[in-house]
Amino acid sequence: MINIPEILEDILYELKSIGVLPILVGGCVRDSLLNLPSKDYDIELFNVDSFEKVEKSLKKFGRVKEVGRSFGVILLTVQEYSFDFALARIEKKIDKGHKGFEVDTSASLSYKEAALRRDFTINSIGYDYFEKRFLDPYKGIKDLENKILRHIKDETFIEDALRVYRAVQFCSRLNLKLDFNTQKLCKKMVKTEEFKTLPKERIFEEFKKLFLKSDKPSLGFNLLKELGILDYFPELKALVGCIQDKEYHPEGDVWIHTLMSLDEMVKIKTGEQSRDLYLFYAVLCHDFGKPFCTKEINGRITSHKHEALGVEPTISFLSKITSEKNL
Repeated sequence: MINIPEILEDILYELKSIGVLPILVGGCVRDSLLNLPSKDYDIELFNVDSFEKVEKSLKKFGRVKEVGRSFGVILLTVQEYSFDFALARIEKKIDKGHKGFEVDTSASLSYKEAALRRDFTINSIGYDYFEKRFLDPYKGIKDLENKILRHIKDETFIEDALRVYRAVQFCSRLNLKLDFNTQKLCKKMVKTEEFKTLPKERIFEEFKKLFLKSDKPSLGFNLLKELGILDYFPELKALVGCIQDKEYHPEGDVWIHTLMSLDEMVKIKTGEQSRDLYLFYAVLCHDFGKPFCTKEINGRITSHKHEALGVEPTISFLSKITSEKNL
């Protein structure tokens, strides 16, 4: 069974009373299986092909916001919870970018058909609250048990290049190993034009999840390196192989030192998300100047003035992932 808020139980029964079959999907199901807390719940609606009567029922419980009506999605905010309701649908890529999809909602779709649009098997698990059973057409539960992150289908996975970054943050957050075939596909996607032109705001959100929800951010950053993503961030790539004095840094090069520092930052998080995010980026960028000034003099390795030399590459790096001037 999945424990859900009492208010959500009332909503599900209300939807059932008007002939809609609501299925819990995505992160709330995955996190429940991992015994992780959740305040965001996604509910996919079957046996219905329009929001007309659904919206009327949902308004009884709280504020309804249209956040993607063209995609068949509305948001309901109740108390401290956020509930996303989506019509069961299939998506077809017809243009570039994450908005270039043709959406087909249908009351007759099966759960297996609707789940095919999802990225990874662990995110394709559904839960039927009324029958108290999991819907798992792509064996996501088995992959969770084996700590494997596996994509569902090549043809659908490649339709959104951001899924490579999602693979990185999920592996880091949940301590998963990327499936061999998924890794091969991700490496191909990294070289595509669509990957190069991903909006910085979308990339920033995946970095944010990696930092704030991982126990070991280093896992994600090593995967960025393995997949070839560091080619887009020369400021990070320059840290790899940049030597340090063994007396002060016996752990190895600047890349290893930076990743170890990120993992230590996890232990001193304040709980204030914006501040923690600033601190994580400060840690990530703190030695960006070393590749510009590291020298070996009289058998000792020095990085004189690396603090000042790190300013320009830090601004360069951050500008690639955010337009937030304060950051």
